[in-house]
Amino acid sequence: MQTNVSSLMDFFYEKMYGDLKILEQDRLAIVAKLQKTAIILSLVGVMVFFILTRSFPLTFLQAFALVGTLLFLIYMFIYRHLSSGYRLLFKEEVIAKIVQFIDPSLLYQANKHISEKEYTTSELFSENFDRLSGNDLVQGTINGVNLKFSDLHVEKQMKDKEGREHWESIFQGLFFIVDFNKHFTYKTVVLPEIASNTFGILGEWIQEFNKSHGELVKLDNPAFEKLFVVYGNQIESRYILSPSMMERILDFKAKTGKVLSISFIPSKMYLCVDYKKDLFEPILTQSLLDFAPIKEYFKLLSLILGIVEAFKLDEKIWSKR
Repeated sequence: MQTNVSSLMDFFYEKMYGDLKILEQDRLAIVAKLQKTAIILSLVGVMVFFILTRSFPLTFLQAFALVGTLLFLIYMFIYRHLSSGYRLLFKEEVIAKIVQFIDPSLLYQANKHISEKEYTTSELFSENFDRLSGNDLVQGTINGVNLKFSDLHVEKQMKDKEGREHWESIFQGLFFIVDFNKHFTYKTVVLPEIASNTFGILGEWIQEFNKSHGELVKLDNPAFEKLFVVYGNQIESRYILSPSMMERILDFKAKTGKVLSISFIPSKMYLCVDYKKDLFEPILTQSLLDFAPIKEYFKLLSLILGIVEAFKLDEKIWSKR
């Protein structure tokens, strides 16, 4: 797996720069159109605002909110329309090429994602969901270990006190699946520690009686137990979450700075990193000819793909029985 930034810079200028110069012209054209759109909509908004406040019984705040919401919706519709084609080209010319640079054997599919079945099988989220979407599916083999990951956004439909419907996120971020090539008899679920940190002794009581994920497992690592709560089998969960594995999980959490959820379901590990956004989307305000954002996408992909080595999942510590 290629993780050398200096080699990436050579690859950027030799293999990517020519095509990106062409795509950069598209980006600049879209930005110019969006700037003109913003100016026109602002002028129209001012006119509509004065009409509403003078001709209708609306307060200043009501008129401002109505006009602001309407203009925002129109602008976002135009933004999506103008940037949709550019987004796909960006994925082909930037993300796909960086993935291939890291490891040519990996398969990248911009419009595919982890399936509903795989999400449900992980048992990381007990809430029912109404909508699951995602993109940027990467799959392949690193050091002989099968893996796949994608951006994923899982939502449920809610109603407020007035009966108005809205969408609420259950999870948005990276969803990672790796084949352990090992067999576990029981599941082990590692979730963010919230209850005891928030409610103290009462929180610990809530954890003890939360049987949806299995039996509460206490581990001999105070730093780990401060951040995570573990459910599973008392013997096998301790076998899986060895002192070295707990340290690797803590190290990975420190590197990402994000909320982690992990489950070990027979022969696989599922890992969720809560980024609360799509990770590999283009930023129209950034030049494609600047190496800095390319390096950031590369570092993120290298961190993700480095999970196999970071967690030492390629070492045959346990064999299938």
